[in-house]
Amino acid sequence: MAWILSVFEIAWETGSAHPGFLMIDSPQKNPGQGGDRDAEFADSVAVADFYKHLHHWLTGPGQGAQILVVDNAPPTSADNDIVVRFSRRADQPPYGLIEDEVA
Repeated sequence: MAWILSVFEIAWETGSAHPGFLMIDSPQKNPGQGGDRDAEFADSVAVADFYKHLHHWLTGPGQGAQILVVDNAPPTSADNDIVVRFSRRADQPPYGLIEDEVA
């Protein structure tokens, strides 16, 4: 994730060829730092730093870029940046991306 985000940022900042947006799916999947550190703490720090970086870059050098992040549990620090929050409940729309898909 860090590699593709870096490539996108450099392409945006230098006006190089890129598709114009970046989609990041499930940024909290396996962000751990490994080693003997507390995995839950390390993961929460990594996730918070990721969202902090995105906010800083998109309001600074990346202003105008489009990054779509799909995350089941974004940190509260991202609340002002959330465009759509799906409920996971068919009786509370929006439920999912495919409106008629209810299992």
